[in-house]
Amino acid sequence: MVKIAVIGAGLGGLIAARLLNNLADVSVFEKARGVGGRMSTRRSEPYFFDHGAQYFTVQSDLFQSFIDPLIARGVIENWKPRCVHLDGAQIAERRKNVADELYYVGVPGMNSVAKFLAEDLSISLNTKITKLEHDIKWNMTDETGRVYNGFDWVISSIPAPQAADLIPQKFKYYKDISRTEMRGCYALMLGFEHSLSLGFDAAHVMNSDLSWIAVNNHKPRRSGAVSLIVHSSEDYADTHIEDDRMDVMRHMVTETSRVLGQDIDCADYKTIHLWRYAKAGLADHIDQILLDDESKLAVCGDWCVGTGVEDAFTSAYNLANKIKELVL
Repeated sequence: MVKIAVIGAGLGGLIAARLLNNLADVSVFEKARGVGGRMSTRRSEPYFFDHGAQYFTVQSDLFQSFIDPLIARGVIENWKPRCVHLDGAQIAERRKNVADELYYVGVPGMNSVAKFLAEDLSISLNTKITKLEHDIKWNMTDETGRVYNGFDWVISSIPAPQAADLIPQKFKYYKDISRTEMRGCYALMLGFEHSLSLGFDAAHVMNSDLSWIAVNNHKPRRSGAVSLIVHSSEDYADTHIEDDRMDVMRHMVTETSRVLGQDIDCADYKTIHLWRYAKAGLADHIDQILLDDESKLAVCGDWCVGTGVEDAFTSAYNLANKIKELVL
């Protein structure tokens, strides 16, 4: 049986592994302590934060058919937020309904989707692969020095800058991934013992160092404790990516207070997380399948197609089908 290694247990890696799992011996390696990548959820009782991807939409029938069983199983539900656009402390535009574009979320957290996809997969968590070497087959070494031998194929589903550091330069699309820029985002998480009167569930923020504010506990089947998620703009994150995290958090708290027109520094819980590789910039290889049959290396991820959850699915789906054609 063909032996395949998948590096990265974000959505793209999990989908690729799941699509190949019944036809190959697939092993997934993830450096973090859990699966999901940016489809993550952080808990700090009684607060509950989807601090990465906030929701996703569906554009294609193929992706809809993929998520329909997850909807039937109660892993995904429709979210109908009261949406606004904020400019300064003013509501520039209010959308009373979003029926024209369904917003989907994992329940009870965004990472529930990843956990469902990870079922029945062989996954090694807390395992950061730092070296790839090829003899007759691919061998991989993690940061502790442990070696994993004998893979026919290696699929990378990690962000482009990390893939460029790991993948040998002989990879056919190495120049493409090395030129792919990814932008950062800070996620501020705020928990309140008292209620907040905001008049919306989600807000796109303009003319600010912030880009998004959401009342996380208003999503389906979330905890009742008030949990606010605030995302920075990409420009702010990229400019301040090496700044002291406490300085960044103080600035984002101040800016959130300004935008909301009320003091939120009184939050009972505060923390911040940096997504160093949150979103890809424009890339020349968009819509290509980044697969090198000669070296038996392949790459997938949302950044290979676009920026969103459906893009991660599309990249992984197309790649898995191509590998099936070639070797299975």
